[in-house]
Amino acid sequence: MTGRIFHTSDWHLGRQLGRHRRDTEVDAVLDEIIDIADDFAPDLIVHSGDLFDSSRPGLDDLGRAIEALRRLGVIAPVVVVAGNHDTRNVLTFVQAMLGMGAREGEQPRVRFATDARPDGLLVADYPTREGEVTLRIGALPYLHPNRFAYDFTDPALTTATYAERLRTVQADVYRRLAAGRGAHDVLVFAAHLFVEGAHPSYSERKISLAGEYATAAADLPDVAYGALGHIHKPQRVQRAGYPAHYAGSPLQMDFGESGDTKSVVLAEVGPGTTPRIELVPLTSGRRLVRLEGTLEEIAQRAERVNDAWVKAIVDVETPDPLLPGTLAKMLPRATLVAVDERRAGATESEAGQREAPGELPGIEELLRDYLADHGTTGLALDRAMGALAHLQAEPDLDDPASCCEEALLTAAIDGRPLDDLDRSGLLPGTDTTAAETTR
Repeated sequence: MTGRIFHTSDWHLGRQLGRHRRDTEVDAVLDEIIDIADDFAPDLIVHSGDLFDSSRPGLDDLGRAIEALRRLGVIAPVVVVAGNHDTRNVLTFVQAMLGMGAREGEQPRVRFATDARPDGLLVADYPTREGEVTLRIGALPYLHPNRFAYDFTDPALTTATYAERLRTVQADVYRRLAAGRGAHDVLVFAAHLFVEGAHPSYSERKISLAGEYATAAADLPDVAYGALGHIHKPQRVQRAGYPAHYAGSPLQMDFGESGDTKSVVLAEVGPGTTPRIELVPLTSGRRLVRLEGTLEEIAQRAERVNDAWVKAIVDVETPDPLLPGTLAKMLPRATLVAVDERRAGATESEAGQREAPGELPGIEELLRDYLADHGTTGLALDRAMGALAHLQAEPDLDDPASCCEEALLTAAIDGRPLDDLDRSGLLPGTDTTAAETTR
């Protein structure tokens, strides 16, 4: 007696490479995911977070998500966990669109876990096709360190560390999962979080991978399978003591993932049986390739690149304005995303970087250059960029009030000395606790 779980994650619909959209690749990999799921015939499908890349996805990406989830819902019931890039308002809209035409009282085929609080936590039972086993899932959405919305019975936990609070939340999830558990109930935990010891691809938001925001593998609920999201590199969490996997992103999202093989996870679990776990590679999508070295060394590798996204880091003696065009001729089937000139003895800030033909710098590069030109450097610059990462990853549409990160970023853009603000431990308009959160 076993139940089958199909696990995918981190689609990041809307993610671009520079100014390049990847709609053709995304459509192809979604079709591949749906075909694998159809062949596997699961009893439950889990998407463990970051359905979208932006808090305000475009209409094309909303439609793409709705259609893909609708097709998966035909195969088996689907549970989607909110990730750090997702917002409740957007996922509520997607759920409403998927529910159009459903009969009154009919259980939705696709459900979304957007609330971690005890009265809103998604805990649901899904009987297998044969009815011999019931998969009981507890789904925990991403809990932002600065907006940890949870009703703790112990007041001391409101000022505890992130890891301590998350440990309590996960224990609550397990208690709810285990309550009234029958002999044929199989427990599943789905969450979007960073587990200590996991190997990131370094394409995720760096701020969300800080050590103080990691949860210990031993703190994960003791279940039959853990469907994890947030880390883009597919992998098993070795210290969990049971099969807990990051399914990873379906495409190489940026050049931090250029060596990753993407996959989905097929899990077959049951009471008293040895779990069977299979990672099925995904083959859709173009490769991301980093080419480094002199122009002559890159030319020797160019023939093997073929159809790919390419970032070139070229060792030069003097700046070469014709370099992007020269590389484009070497790589006729590839798309140059960026070209960096690397000169011996030059500091990182002095190293020449050129966008590939037709490319413009992203908001992060523009802001970093602007702040550096206006006197914000060193640790203060790093903190300002960290604040931007917070705002990009975790906008709270239900709470438009400015937060500590927003105050820090505004101060930097206005030219106020961040180092002085940091030494005082306070930011204008915030209290000490909010200021400490930015450190």
